[in-house]
Amino acid sequence: MGLQNWFSRVLMSTWFREITVIDVENLPTDRGAIIVSWHPGGLFDNMLTQGLLPGEQVKFDGFINSDEELEEIATEVASGKNVVVFPEGESHTSPKTKEIQDNAARIALRARELSVENPPVIIPVGIHYSRKHNFRERVALSIERPLQVEGTVEELSSIISGEISRASLSRDDWKDRELIWKARSIIRAERRRQNPELEKLSTYGQGVIGARRVRAAWEWLAINDSQKCERLEKRTREHMSELDSLDLRPHHVDTRPKSVTRAGFVKSIFLWLFAWSFMLGFVTFSAIAGSFPPFLFVVSVDRTFGRKMKETSRGALKLYTALAVYPVWWLITASAFTWALLSDSSPIAGLADYSMIIEFLFALPAALVLPLMIWWMPTAGKLQMKLYTKGKSSWRRMRLWAKWRNPSFDWGNLCQKQQELAADLVKIGDGLILPGDEDWNEPEAGKDDFTAVSMR
Repeated sequence: MGLQNWFSRVLMSTWFREITVIDVENLPTDRGAIIVSWHPGGLFDNMLTQGLLPGEQVKFDGFINSDEELEEIATEVASGKNVVVFPEGESHTSPKTKEIQDNAARIALRARELSVENPPVIIPVGIHYSRKHNFRERVALSIERPLQVEGTVEELSSIISGEISRASLSRDDWKDRELIWKARSIIRAERRRQNPELEKLSTYGQGVIGARRVRAAWEWLAINDSQKCERLEKRTREHMSELDSLDLRPHHVDTRPKSVTRAGFVKSIFLWLFAWSFMLGFVTFSAIAGSFPPFLFVVSVDRTFGRKMKETSRGALKLYTALAVYPVWWLITASAFTWALLSDSSPIAGLADYSMIIEFLFALPAALVLPLMIWWMPTAGKLQMKLYTKGKSSWRRMRLWAKWRNPSFDWGNLCQKQQELAADLVKIGDGLILPGDEDWNEPEAGKDDFTAVSMR
């Protein structure tokens, strides 16, 4: 499991540009756990839970085929190991969790019977993708509170279903789910405007927590003041639609300087050139040699075979292809780099007289250089992506300055509408006790967050 977890972490850090694990301390270290989650990302879900969650995990394919298999898994969980279960049974693209199977409840109840001193607990996990099948996107895992194993199989399955729905921020429609995130971005922009010292760049994990707060407040308001909720929803949708038509985000509106000078525009150009200047060199060359050919191969396989597949199957095809191709190619390129650094017939051998570093590398044994190069291939790819991200963000900043200077935009009206909308959203949130507040009390097991929301 150690090697498998290591490779999962390496590949996931190459695939996703940002990975966040929230409240990992909720996973117990003194007893076993049945980790339950929804299943929105196919093979991604398995690799993330294997590579990012601590503790020894029991191998489980998601199905209990016999009483003997149930007994074997439950015994290992009772001994202190963890098992990851996706009770929905299959991966899906719906924003709402599906009806679950009872395998998690059966394992939990039997493991509790076999535990003498430290009975296992159930740990719900929310898996949140920004764009789950896109390369270099973001993902966050939220580890929820431990649940005691009690009741019948049916009762426990019902509780697990409710907890998975809460952890995954389940909604009936993708538009409703997107609305939550858009409202969160407006609130975030307003708080940053009111408090410039607030951290400018929040992690995706912090965004998930913010979305959970908005979801709880929104559902509470829909029950307690439906007309106000409908008006607020309409205004939010209209404002975000206007921003989308202008290719803007809420923080672009609130961070516009009062004086948009030419000097600021020139500075943004300089930062873009400065960031991209670091793209040249050994890091970029290694990243291109080590990652670009297998990336093109994965893209080719996807375009050839993936077009006719379902979205989840297509994502799994790309990941399986990457699993097979990247390690083989890293070994090939590492061998080539090792030869280039050590062979007397290498094209760079003549440079040893002019560089102490190259001369030092030529003096190293191949047994040391080859493992170093195998490590360097995926590392160079990750470094390159960080440089690329810096360059891309500088490019967006430069384009944003051009828009800020564009007189055709009615910035005054746009800013006023956003601030009025944001003020109403913030006022609602500030008047409620929401998830993450110091005085927040978690809802009953199996219940959603809005059931525990109360007014201050």
